[in-house]
Amino acid sequence: MALISTNATVTAGNGIGKTTYIYAVTTGTITVAAACDSITTTYFGTIVGVSGTAGATEYVAVEGGLGGAEAVSGIALTTTFAH
Repeated sequence: MALISTNATVTAGNGIGKTTYIYAVTTGTITVAAACDSITTTYFGTIVGVSGTAGATEYVAVEGGLGGAEAVSGIALTTTFAH
């Protein structure tokens, strides 16, 4: 459980790269494995989390890299977090 004191401040966390990307993968268009391959080899991101592989839409958390994987059919950028 997280504890918050009365003097807590909100700051961006530390990550592997400057930005964390959350991508939605439409598995009817592209497999999660192919999406992760594209994200790592073409866009140089580091995969830090995958929600699953069998649902209609799965999510991939990516640290660093170039961004831009939403250019691949079946991958949609959901949100980003700047560090």
